[in-house]
Amino acid sequence: MLKDNKFIVWGTYCECGNECSILQNENHPWIDTSFTIKMKCNKCGKSLMIDKESAEEFYNNKIYSYYNDLYGKIIDLGCGSGFLSRFLINQNKIEKIYGLDFDTQCKKDLADIDKRKFQFIEADINELDGYFGSGSVDFLVSRDVFMFIEDTDKYFEDVTKFVNKGVRQMGWYMEENTRMKNKLKPEQIAEEYVKRGWKVKLEYLDWYKYGYFIRANK
Repeated sequence: MLKDNKFIVWGTYCECGNECSILQNENHPWIDTSFTIKMKCNKCGKSLMIDKESAEEFYNNKIYSYYNDLYGKIIDLGCGSGFLSRFLINQNKIEKIYGLDFDTQCKKDLADIDKRKFQFIEADINELDGYFGSGSVDFLVSRDVFMFIEDTDKYFEDVTKFVNKGVRQMGWYMEENTRMKNKLKPEQIAEEYVKRGWKVKLEYLDWYKYGYFIRANK
């Protein structure tokens, strides 16, 4: 069950390879302050200093770790300025990334990305069927996107049609958030994939604010 958590992980890796982290909330937000914390590695005992820069790098790498088993052709749904695409493009097994977003600013933000493996598509999620044919991509990835999809039935049908291998979906769910375009809870999202023949693993993320991750495979 999704916990009502307001935590974001703050941490780093010790030289011994151990992950050293704590969960912090709005009272200690690394995104808004320059303070530094001191931690002791519970494996080797070394003292570690964690500042905003190292905490942000650790947080981003923790997100990326959920998307490191992909290959072939990828749709980055709601790609924005390329947070996921910039990570994925460096993976040798990935042939092509299609970054889809309706925001015209994204094209400018993505001007520096390697176009040999990346193609930006300025379109709404509801227009997926105008760009992709049956079984034309291997994976679909997204982060903080699903809650803004209005026609969820069309989304599930489109993804099931276009995607050959799997879906990697990270997001948040806040029932009272007025920005959300649909109210499907993470477990309901997982059920919709299962109905369409996907094998699904749902993970609730205690380190990602109100977060969850869905790994769906055919």
